[in-house]
Amino acid sequence: MFPVAASRLPVNRRRLGWVALACSAAGLAMGLSACGGGSRNSFFAPNSIVSFGDENSAFSDFTSPGLKLADGTTGASVRGFTYTVQSATIGATVVCSNPPRPLQPGEVAADCGTTSNGGTLGSSPTTDYYTFSTVSSTKLEADGTNQRTVTTAYNCASASNWVQVLAGAYGRGYNTQCPLEGRTGAISYAAFGAQTADVIAQIAAHRGELNGSTLVTIMVGQNDILAQYAIVRASGNPSTAEAAAIAELQARADRMAAAVKDVIGTGAKVVLSLTPSLNNSPKGVSVSEDGALLSRLVVAYNDRLYVRGLGNVSGRDLVGVNPDSFTNTSTRNTSYVHSTALCNTTGLVKPDGTVTTGLEPDADANVRFCNTSITLNGSIGTYIWADTIHYAPLGHSLIGSVAYNRARQQL
Repeated sequence: MFPVAASRLPVNRRRLGWVALACSAAGLAMGLSACGGGSRNSFFAPNSIVSFGDENSAFSDFTSPGLKLADGTTGASVRGFTYTVQSATIGATVVCSNPPRPLQPGEVAADCGTTSNGGTLGSSPTTDYYTFSTVSSTKLEADGTNQRTVTTAYNCASASNWVQVLAGAYGRGYNTQCPLEGRTGAISYAAFGAQTADVIAQIAAHRGELNGSTLVTIMVGQNDILAQYAIVRASGNPSTAEAAAIAELQARADRMAAAVKDVIGTGAKVVLSLTPSLNNSPKGVSVSEDGALLSRLVVAYNDRLYVRGLGNVSGRDLVGVNPDSFTNTSTRNTSYVHSTALCNTTGLVKPDGTVTTGLEPDADANVRFCNTSITLNGSIGTYIWADTIHYAPLGHSLIGSVAYNRARQQL
């Protein structure tokens, strides 16, 4: 079992157990055969890793009309963002001589390198943002004599989400989505905002890529839960709305369980991470929110998906990870910061120089612009949450490490 006293578990969970999820760290150390352990002659070594799910497993390209290629073409992209705090460095500000602006035919812009000419710029320079590689953004200010450049380099190869941690442990990497990744063999079809129906569609679209040498990762349910939570909170009859929300989440979990079984039917092995305990997130503990309601909705989805929907699936085919053990107040590591976000997601500078406001339709996606080059609220090594609802790299690392260790033990 997870390290939670049996008396604190719902009766149905005490009776049914967690099957693959029941393998605690102590159980794994003991090699319990019920967890897929015992004597092993060989271990599953995937030739490929395919990830489905929401933004917790996703990569993102930032594309903007305000971001230029060296030749002045607009609509350029910076690649490899994840939806958490990621590694980035800001280089030195350097001044060098400047060719006339605007760019002449056949001329390309360039940064100043590392050597400054000691010059200055006039009071009204032009300002543009360029990407001279697919993983950096350069602010270029220019007047008729000099230009001044400073480059932010984003290091997507530094594992920041749980699927990168898991894939890296298997020697695989998401190189088609992170150009800096030197390892191959992993790809993610997960997407920001994806709910259960979207993840099922992801699986259907790429089912033909799965086989007996594939490891599939899935994290799903967070956006379904948040959407239903918003409906209940806005309702004039919250008790009726909550009952409807729970019924809806359970129906979606049933469909998701069927999709997971379909994946297993291809011969692929599955690592399923359940929805984070949002009641223990900075959002859930806020006095303006209803953490207890969030908790009930999370349990409704997670229990229906794993206990009822997948409880009879062999631990040799399915590995479960329940992030609740990292955030539950009775089991979590008290050395970590649990109730405060590592990053404030308003006022962040994007690669095209624009600034996040928190009013964007996709404001929850702003977390991808949090990085180690800015002033954070604390240490990246101690904060569990990046923003109010998304894990920081530490949270992802805990999930990815447990996922790998259990997959290694069970599959």
